[in-house]
Amino acid sequence: MAASRGRLAALAERAGHDSPLALARAHSVYAAFAVLIVIDLLFTPGFRNVFVIRNLLFAAAPVILVTLGQSLTIGTRGIDLSVGSAMGLAAAVMALALAGGAWLAVAAGVGAGLAVGLINGGLVAALDINPLISSLALLVAARGTAEALLDGSRVSLPEGGLFDVLGIGAVSVIPIVAIIAVIVAGLVAVMVRTTVFGRSLLFIGANKAAAILTGIKVRRTLLLVYAASGLLAGLAGVFAAARLGASDPNYIGVNYELDAIAASVIGGTPLSGGRVSILGGVAGVLLLQVLGASFIMNDINFSYAQILKALFIVAALYLQRAGG
Repeated sequence: MAASRGRLAALAERAGHDSPLALARAHSVYAAFAVLIVIDLLFTPGFRNVFVIRNLLFAAAPVILVTLGQSLTIGTRGIDLSVGSAMGLAAAVMALALAGGAWLAVAAGVGAGLAVGLINGGLVAALDINPLISSLALLVAARGTAEALLDGSRVSLPEGGLFDVLGIGAVSVIPIVAIIAVIVAGLVAVMVRTTVFGRSLLFIGANKAAAILTGIKVRRTLLLVYAASGLLAGLAGVFAAARLGASDPNYIGVNYELDAIAASVIGGTPLSGGRVSILGGVAGVLLLQVLGASFIMNDINFSYAQILKALFIVAALYLQRAGG
């Protein structure tokens, strides 16, 4: 009898995974991306130009990085609103460290992002502060610190060398920063799927109380998750500054936290935690980047793209909720 119940439960679970709603939830971002690409190839003038693809990938690379970190925090049923400001702070610190050379400046920028992540993680893990509150506070504090460090002014980065590699370097039409972002995404995906740390963060998101009872080091895991989010945001800030050719604390990283949350949710990482879709998050970034470019290239008010982005988010949340 018990064996029969077990087989029935397994069949019910398999049927749930194979249901039309489950399939729509799992593949909606890829289907939407494919449809958008086909529409652009048919109706958007100039979309087939390789330089358009190149510029889209340059713009997507830093968003992919912050989306990776955001997906990890959401997987623990948290959130990180500080990633955009961490990007701005990383760019500002990098500008201040230019006297030590490009490599030191880049390391300092990434380190600044890591510091923001560690502070955020400490507030969440050690003091049990709601991540929405802690990261909101750091959103304001990191941006204010970045502006104070550079007196609110833009600092140009030196031409040539490492900054040119990150800002304009490409292999054929594929930007080097996009290649780096994809490699990092692959490493994060492997980490989530195969390591104890990855399984632990998913367990925490699914049921934090149960994770504590099973002996998972919840505080350490949360600290590392937010540290990783900050580090990735720092690297994204370096990429964005290199592409801009300057450190601008008033511009770099603005609203990136919203794009990262949108891409994560659209890509299949539920706000309820317990699951992370890295490939889906990358697809979500590309979908939103192509969507914005489509409106601009067709001379349509970009505000409509923002409205459509909101509809994508609502649809993704509905599919996630309906799927249970």
